[in-house]
Amino acid sequence: MKTNSILAVLAGLAASLCSFATAADPGVISIDPGKFELRGARAQQQLVVSGTFSADDIRDLTNAGVQFASSNPAVVKIEGTLAKPVADGTAQITATLGAVKATAEVTVKEMGMPSPVSFKNETLAALTKAGCNMGACHGSPSGKGGFRLSLRAFDPTIDTLTLRSEFMQRRVNTVQPDESLLLKKPLMEVAHGGGRRLKKGDAAHKALHGWIGEGLRMDADGTPDLVKMEVFPNKRVFKPAAKEQQLIVLGTYSDGSVRDVTALTVFSSSNEQVASVNELGLVSKAGRGETAVLARILDKMTTSFITFLEDVPGFAWNNPQPNNFVDNLVFEKLQQLQILPSDLCSDEEFLRRVYLDVTGRLPTIAESTAYLANPAADKRAQLIDTLVESDDFADFWTLKWTDILRSNSKKVTATGTHKFRRWVYDTIRTDKPFDQFARELLTASGSVFENPAANYWRASRDPNDAVETTAQLFLGIRIQCAKCHNHPFELLWHRRRVHADRSTEGRHRR
Repeated sequence: MKTNSILAVLAGLAASLCSFATAADPGVISIDPGKFELRGARAQQQLVVSGTFSADDIRDLTNAGVQFASSNPAVVKIEGTLAKPVADGTAQITATLGAVKATAEVTVKEMGMPSPVSFKNETLAALTKAGCNMGACHGSPSGKGGFRLSLRAFDPTIDTLTLRSEFMQRRVNTVQPDESLLLKKPLMEVAHGGGRRLKKGDAAHKALHGWIGEGLRMDADGTPDLVKMEVFPNKRVFKPAAKEQQLIVLGTYSDGSVRDVTALTVFSSSNEQVASVNELGLVSKAGRGETAVLARILDKMTTSFITFLEDVPGFAWNNPQPNNFVDNLVFEKLQQLQILPSDLCSDEEFLRRVYLDVTGRLPTIAESTAYLANPAADKRAQLIDTLVESDDFADFWTLKWTDILRSNSKKVTATGTHKFRRWVYDTIRTDKPFDQFARELLTASGSVFENPAANYWRASRDPNDAVETTAQLFLGIRIQCAKCHNHPFELLWHRRRVHADRSTEGRHRR
């Protein structure tokens, strides 16, 4: 009897555990990328397995006990979560988690062809990945310790000279690459003021070691350039059970090939209190909220938006009424993050704030009395409409805009200043569309008295100043740094572009 009881208990426990495991398993899993190519002996592909637990609950299961298998190990092999080529051919990679499976198709090409380390695509990317060419290190204008690199590898010509020719190649040893100062210092095998920047065997170390061992070879003519990069996933919202997300960065090259560049990509999180990201692109949850993970390689960059949700005890959405489409977007995000919107301010507070924000002055006693006595449910909207149509609104915002556009009698004549102010006032008073306002301002030419908008260019007579001011005013970016090197965080602003715009502004002024 006792034996039977024990067996019954064990059977029940086993059934419970089986039921729990089934409930915890995803209904479907998938591998990304689902289809890819591996070109050359040094290619590799980061694999990511995602599990779908419900329509709005997708989690990264890459490091959650997934078993990977290759249908043809003679063509492609699996090392951890990486697919690596063995020989030309095709194969299928299967990911298994419990009772669910997913597959990916892989084609291996060019295994018999030379696969040298690319100076521009790998060596320079490795130096950036290691942080060697940061502004605080060897990427500063004067370098560090007599060793200068271009900031974030934006000038390969300087880097070529420094790495291959300077000081009779004392920094590199092509016969014994491991003895190269370029490797020993960042490995801290010899003293290095910048500390440890490399780990033996990581992607950056392999690229630099390989390039040195191959004799500091420069890229052959026709070597493809990186033209685009993409990150997967580029956006994901996680339920509380999710704790991490492995990112994949794919680079598209000028020859049409697509390669995994995750290992040489620099990652950073905009909000470490929400999530951190390591050098391999693994995003780890730290708290509730949303973060933007910036992925950057050479002069290309992209962003992945990651949101981690948590259940807030006792949270109940209070269903506030939106006043416009912006409110709808804000309320949607707040509800998703389980954050209650602030309560509405009192009528007295609203009255003071709206007058100061819209007209730059406090309400009069008569205006305050009339508003507070108004019984209408939409009296706030009524007041906003009244103020926006008032002369006070036009006066106040004319003052703001003329300050922004740098209109003053020291750079523009008194008459020109008056006419320019009147033009801005009429623009605001007549509710001229902003795109038309910007177009008239930026294309203005001729007499500043007959065409007051042309006074904008009188305040910026120097082409350098005109380009920088216009970019900051109308594009919201500072491009001063792009005068000397490519802009580190703006894809459109490279040094050649800035000089070209500067030349255009100079011709316009003349």
